Amino acid sequence: MEYTIKSGKYTAVILQRGAELVSFSDGEREYIWTGDAAFWSGHNPLLFPVIGRMKNGRVAFDGEVHEMPKHGFARGMDFTVTAQEADSISLELSSNEETKKSYPFDFVLTVTHTVSENGFKTSYTVKNNGEERISFNIGGHTGINLPALGADSVEGCRLVFDSVENASVYYGDENLFVREDYKRTDVLNGTDGIDLTCSLFDGDALMISDMKSRKVSLFSPQGKGVEMDFSGFPVLGVWTPPQKNAPFVCLEPWHGLPAMTFESGEFCEKPHLVRVDSGNEAVLSYSLNIID
Repeated sequence: MEYTIKSGKYTAVILQRGAELVSFSDGEREYIWTGDAAFWSGHNPLLFPVIGRMKNGRVAFDGEVHEMPKHGFARGMDFTVTAQEADSISLELSSNEETKKSYPFDFVLTVTHTVSENGFKTSYTVKNNGEERISFNIGGHTGINLPALGADSVEGCRLVFDSVENASVYYGDENLFVREDYKRTDVLNGTDGIDLTCSLFDGDALMISDMKSRKVSLFSPQGKGVEMDFSGFPVLGVWTPPQKNAPFVCLEPWHGLPAMTFESGEFCEKPHLVRVDSGNEAVLSYSLNIID
C-alpha cells in the first residue's frame, strides 16, 4: 500500500512497508533514489532499533542474546496509518511477538513525513510502553538521486557543512564493523567541505561522528543541490556503493553506529544510544530541502 502527500509543486510517496518515503518529486525531477537493484534496491529506509550490522547478527540485552538483522527490523514491517493530511502522514508500529524476537521491549514507533514548499521533514517518535527503561539506535538512510542534480555519480560533487570541522571520518572493516584505528583525519581537517570521489568510498560508508555542524549541503558540479538538517543526530553517514560509480549518494542521520570491533555484544555498551524511561517518549527529526 502506498500513500501520496503534496505541498506546492512537490509530491511525496510513502509506503506502508517500513513507513518509507520512496519518492519526492517536483513533477520533472525525482530526488529520491529510484531503487535500481543493479546498484541498490533501497530508497530511504528507516533504521531501528540498530544501525548497521551487529556481530554475528546478534545482540545481547542484559545477557539475553537475540538475532538482529542489519539495520534492524522496522524497515521490513508494515506500519499502520494513524493520521493523514494533504501535506503530511503519520504511520505507527507497535511492539508485537515478531519484534520481540529481536528486541524484547514494549514500544510504539511513529514516523511522520511532512512535505513543505521546498522539501520534506521526517520525524521519529519512540514511546516506551513498558515498565523498564529502553535503549535503541535510530536513523535515516536517504538516497539522493544524483541525476536530479545534474550529476551521474559522486565524482565532482561536494559536501558543505555549516561549520569548519576537525571531526574524524571512520570506515568499517571487511564486515562493516567500525574500527577505532581505521579513521581518516585528512577528509575533514579544519575545513567545511569534502570533495567527493568514487574512490573515497572504497572502504564503504563514511561515518562522521560528533561534528559541530547541524546541516550539510550536497552540491553537484552544476551547482544544484540539497540541504539536510540533521540536528539531534550525533552521526552522519555518507554512502554510495564501492566501485560502482552509482548515480546516487545517501545522506544518513544516525543516532548510533554499527558494531564496533571491540564491542562485547551487550547493547547497553553501544555509543550514541537513545534512552527512554517508562511512559516517556523521544522525538528526533531531520529535513531535506532543495537548493536550485
